Amino acid sequence: MVMAAGMVSMLAAGSIIVSQVRSQLFDRAVTAVVDEFEAAKESAQSRFDTASSITAAQMQQIARSVVVSLNDPARSVVDVAILRSPNQTDDSFQILEPSTESSTQVRDLISDELREAVPDSDAVHWQSIALPLENGETAPGIMVGAPLTIPGAGDYELYVAYTLENQEETVQLVVGVLAAGAFVLVLLLALITWLVVGLVLRPVQEASRSARRLADGVFEARMVVRGDDELAHLAESFNQMAESLEEQFTRLERVSGVQQEFVSAVSHELRTPVTTIRMAGQLIYDKRDELPPALRRSAELQHDQLINLDTTLSDLLEISRFDAGAMSLATENADLADIVQRTVESQEVLAEANGVDVVVRASGDTHAKVEPRRVERIVRNLLVNALEHAEGKPVHIRILGGDSAVAVEVSDHGVGLTAEQAQHVFDRFWRADTARVRKSGGTGLGLTIAREDALLHGGKLQCAGELGVGATFLLTLPREPGEAWTPPLELHVAAASGDWDEFAASPDADETPSTDADETPSRGEDA
Repeated sequence: MVMAAGMVSMLAAGSIIVSQVRSQLFDRAVTAVVDEFEAAKESAQSRFDTASSITAAQMQQIARSVVVSLNDPARSVVDVAILRSPNQTDDSFQILEPSTESSTQVRDLISDELREAVPDSDAVHWQSIALPLENGETAPGIMVGAPLTIPGAGDYELYVAYTLENQEETVQLVVGVLAAGAFVLVLLLALITWLVVGLVLRPVQEASRSARRLADGVFEARMVVRGDDELAHLAESFNQMAESLEEQFTRLERVSGVQQEFVSAVSHELRTPVTTIRMAGQLIYDKRDELPPALRRSAELQHDQLINLDTTLSDLLEISRFDAGAMSLATENADLADIVQRTVESQEVLAEANGVDVVVRASGDTHAKVEPRRVERIVRNLLVNALEHAEGKPVHIRILGGDSAVAVEVSDHGVGLTAEQAQHVFDRFWRADTARVRKSGGTGLGLTIAREDALLHGGKLQCAGELGVGATFLLTLPREPGEAWTPPLELHVAAASGDWDEFAASPDADETPSTDADETPSRGEDA
């Protein structure tokens, strides 16, 4: 941009300078030529007026001598001619129209306007002309004319053609000098721009690189402070920001580590007493029929809460293992459609309690190398979540095998989720209390663990929702853990019927390993 602006400025300035030089040289040349011509014309007229005798021979001789005397190349004269004015009477004698050897050019160069203007006034008239050269090119020139009165011969006109080649050479010289100067200035401008831009951009580029490193988590990234200018202040501010971020990150990392250790330690320490309490509570629960009604209800409540407490401790222990990076996969070739079918059957009681029908469809090859226990846990979390919020409407599950991955989609058509809520469903202990009310309780860690299980397989767990329409969870697992894959399904909020009917009507929709999974996985198909 700087170079372009500089070059445009130099071109504009050069054009103005050349134009002014050309104009000044032309004006001065015209003034000099006209003054010289006026003097020559007065001298010629004086010679005619002071002739010793007024005869045709005498006038012819003077006219020839005038032409010869004016034809001086040293004074930039190219052609001279004396022409008889038109429309004269024949009561006087005529002389031959004298001219230089190349006078044939003169007649061609005199315009009709100039030929008409010269006889009508005593003033000197001129016009710009293009003088033809021997090489076929042209040179700038001036044609000057004025009337002459030749005694006894009548009215004649004196024309002199002047060349402006010297002035043109001067202009070309100026243009050459300006071009050379502009070239030197462009080189200097380029050098100065390179130096200035380098001085300015180098710290900015360094700041950009340091900012990228800082964004990538390299909190020890720092800028070198040079001098005491604005860029140095920028470097100091950046270093202060980086130090502050590093301190805060270190503090948060320390706090997070303490929290993880605390959760892990508490979970392990509580595991034994909770197990003992649960065993004792189980004995009481098994003998609840022998207790009075009030104690029987207390035993049932105690049993339910002990189960919830044990589940919470198990989830906390699982999360602490994920945080510690101590998880590993025990994979085997399994059919995800069978895993989904078993999970649906295990949740029939909850589905009946909520009045929800679960409809399953499978298509394609649904086999993949997975750890069945973890996949079953993912599907169970998704299914329980859908059953709790379906509001009595059917829950649809479809399993689709692709070229490199298998997808499991779980859709409910209940209260749904907003886009903002869908971004937080996998956060720890998060619940969309304003829209989705849980009936069976929970730790708020189920979906978090499900996502971690999916990531452990090299897959992905996604969520989309819309209030009043429902929510859709999409689990995609590669056929081989850790290998590249393309999703067989795209995430979107499933409508109550359209998407499902289209899938169910496809030719491969019934290709599932279990007839029960296709028709009546829970309370029967009602789609």
